Amino acid sequence: MAVTYGFFNSLNHDRVYNADQMSYYFKGLVSDGVYESIGSAMQVTAGGGMNVQVGTGRALINTKWVENDAIMTIPIAAAHVTLGRYTAIVIELSIPDRLIEIKAIDGTPASSPKKPTITKESSTIWQLCLAYVYVPPGATAIAQANIEDKRGSEECRFVTGLIDQVDTSHLFDQWQDAFETYYTQMRARFDTWFESLTESLNINTYIQQYRKDVSISQTNVIPLDMELYAYSEEDIILVFINGLLGIENVDYALSVADGIAYIATTTEAVGTAVSILALKSRIGFSTLGTSTGQAVATSGGQQISI
Repeated sequence: MAVTYGFFNSLNHDRVYNADQMSYYFKGLVSDGVYESIGSAMQVTAGGGMNVQVGTGRALINTKWVENDAIMTIPIAAAHVTLGRYTAIVIELSIPDRLIEIKAIDGTPASSPKKPTITKESSTIWQLCLAYVYVPPGATAIAQANIEDKRGSEECRFVTGLIDQVDTSHLFDQWQDAFETYYTQMRARFDTWFESLTESLNINTYIQQYRKDVSISQTNVIPLDMELYAYSEEDIILVFINGLLGIENVDYALSVADGIAYIATTTEAVGTAVSILALKSRIGFSTLGTSTGQAVATSGGQQISI
């Protein structure tokens, strides 16, 4: 085990330093990765046909620096006829070759392809992955949607360091304490005001529920034609598909025609179970009539069917 130090002026060549010692000066001060604020931070974009482009930028890899001052075009190997593949766009440091380059590394084509393994902290090869490119079977061009940006992730972090990091935890604690104190005071005042308001107005609110359960057969378009139900934009519509709560404009779409609302599920699979809940708020009502299904208002303690 040896102690290394530097730098001092040389007297009769008694202090000679190599490139590693110069680079290691930054070790622990600056992390490996891409500089976020230089150029386009080496962003990988579609370059037309079976090509991608790496933008301008600067990076550090194992304390060595690399800079790209012009857009670089990297060809992507031809797609497999029937199998998909991932290709990694990496910055690679080869210590034996004393070389840093930006290159493509192909994964193995498969029906469920895996991303190429990125080599880090090796004695010979270090890699930072800028992006993964998915190459679909038979592809003749690379789409931007198939480029997965990995900058800022474990595969390729953004450079941090150079200055002392400010510990803001005590500032946050102070803000959190002030917020909680203010929130507690305001919530108590609001509760007092709201309680006095509801007592003086004596207004009841009833949430009326309408439900429809269907199973997709010939069509995935379901009308909201529940008994006594009339759709309103203020209603809350919940759609459960095979027991899972759906997301509007993702799992289903809501449309209205001739005053009737329709739910169209994105899945058309026969047998899919769909449950629809329509919730309607009725201010001034306290319950629902048991015989007619109508809401009931209260006035002076007397129930009046509406």
